[in-house]
Amino acid sequence: MKMIKVGRWMLAFLVALPAGCARPTAEVAGVPAGCDPEKSPVEWSGIVQEPVLEHVSLFAGDVLGEGRVVLDAPVTAAVTGVAAPETWLRILATELENVTGADIQTVRSSSSYEMGIGSWGAANSDIPESLAYMGVRRISAGFTVACTPAVSGTFTAWTETTASALMCGDRMPPEDLYGQAARKYCPRTPQPLPSAEPTW
Repeated sequence: MKMIKVGRWMLAFLVALPAGCARPTAEVAGVPAGCDPEKSPVEWSGIVQEPVLEHVSLFAGDVLGEGRVVLDAPVTAAVTGVAAPETWLRILATELENVTGADIQTVRSSSSYEMGIGSWGAANSDIPESLAYMGVRRISAGFTVACTPAVSGTFTAWTETTASALMCGDRMPPEDLYGQAARKYCPRTPQPLPSAEPTW
């Protein structure tokens, strides 16, 4: 069983996750000689950005002591559908940045995750469990490089990283999408607070 230790008042949550690249397989076509996305036009399609959780640890109490890893699925930068050289990751990231204006990342440093001090809302004391979670905004898109013949595939990377924590006993669900997704890993959650009565 994986265990992870997190201090209750930690200011930074540092993690090193490997950045991947495409690995050729026997079923994947290769790149024609001289085909270079820096020298040939690149067309993009189906650009999708979505928040994705990479790691969630469940703690028996208030993010203190040892936690049990309940999700460990790091997002890696990759080119799939074609056996492209590793240099295509950087080139395609730059090309997609020019199209989207997003800051696209393919390599994650050990300090890419930062988590500030958590602030908890009205919590049910009968539910002491808490979660620490990390995620990225994954971006993926189909591409076609105008070589002879044309080369098509899918590029995947990310545009942001985030890390935070929450109390499973908090009666107010998280507002951000990462927290909402992480809260599903709580073994139990309380009923939400009743809405305020209208005043007339």
